Amino acid sequence: AVCLLVDLSYSMALRGTWGAAKQTALALHALVRSKYPQDAIQIVGFSNYARELRETDLAGLGWDMVQGTNLHHALVLAGRFLDKHPEHEPVVMVVTDGEPTAHLQRDGRSWFDWPPSRETLELTLSEVDKMTRRGAALNIFMLADDERLTAFVEDVARRNGGRLLRAIPERLGEYVVQDFLRTRRRNRR
Repeated sequence: AVCLLVDLSYSMALRGTWGAAKQTALALHALVRSKYPQDAIQIVGFSNYARELRETDLAGLGWDMVQGTNLHHALVLAGRFLDKHPEHEPVVMVVTDGEPTAHLQRDGRSWFDWPPSRETLELTLSEVDKMTRRGAALNIFMLADDERLTAFVEDVARRNGGRLLRAIPERLGEYVVQDFLRTRRRNRR
């Protein structure tokens, strides 16, 4: 069960990384559908809110001109998807250029704060811990060299056992597809 979580926030457009993220989502979706049709795949886009992106949505998809990197909500959606496919090995990959700056409140509304509030970080890390209990390592592809993002992702890697990968936008698709294939081969042993 493959989950690709793609940052759609405004900073992705400002930094010029959105095009590479979109192409990566399209390429991974096409690879899984054509070569591994027995696998389940979900693409989740996230900015102030997260949402599942269907194959038909991907080609015309644009970034969101809103503030917020709601990884918390994206991980909630990914967790629900993985729970529907307990017989599959979980593969979760995150493409982002920023630390979490938004979370879902109890009433379902998004809360944004920069720098990130303690509540945003705690709720996001709680979802990371749930992924760990599901046996899903989070491999995070960082598209920015940001001190706070690096510290957050290193904390996620320590807690979860996933990997931190610094990616240049021009090679993002190659990195994600190679990581998927490597993980898939490793899990088949």
